[in-house]
Amino acid sequence: MPIQLLGVGKDSHMSALGNWVNNNDAPVCADSFPYATWSDWDASQRDLFILDHEGNLVYHENISSGIPSNIESLVLGLVDQIPDCDSSLMCGEAITCCDGLLYPTTCCAENCDTAIGECNAECEDGEFDNSDPCNPMECYNGEWVQIVIDCAEQMGVPCEGGLYMPPPEGVCCSTCVQFGDSNGDGGLNVLDVVSIVSFVLNGTYDSISDINQDGTVNILDVVSLVSLILG
Repeated sequence: MPIQLLGVGKDSHMSALGNWVNNNDAPVCADSFPYATWSDWDASQRDLFILDHEGNLVYHENISSGIPSNIESLVLGLVDQIPDCDSSLMCGEAITCCDGLLYPTTCCAENCDTAIGECNAECEDGEFDNSDPCNPMECYNGEWVQIVIDCAEQMGVPCEGGLYMPPPEGVCCSTCVQFGDSNGDGGLNVLDVVSIVSFVLNGTYDSISDINQDGTVNILDVVSLVSLILG
């Protein structure tokens, strides 16, 4: 039964532990002078404190005259409130279908998650649903399971020497584009020089072509790009 019993006594009372535990193995901690724990809990000798599974104080009485008759029912009632799950489980952050219900993590109800809806219709194993590129779904054991997409920008990975550019339609993650790669082909070459010269002549601003990041695309950026290409 998930119940913990713990005694906290003043260190000056430790010589009388036999009266506390009556030869059982109940743990007793010694509160040293000036008895900060007793003060924090406003405790007196032979006070009984009962907390629920979330650590909330639900009972505080002095039992010098005896243990109240309702203690057993109180404790049993608190035990019934303890959920049959473990909120400390490490679970993947993916919408998962379990027993016909959708949960926000792969542990479903095992980590005390609350269902967020009902599962989609049954599917055939191997099917994919990419209608939402950031939340794609794959059919597994006849149920839709969300695939976790980790994007570098959202994970805080810096785009060294460039900028993250918004993804095209149907793609979830942004792309790190190097300064000067004006046509976005993944390399620096003469085609990028032509593009930047065109921006200069037309007075067009392009953040990737603004190599020195001074807020304008001009001949300085062309010179910088040529230097990068020549190495």
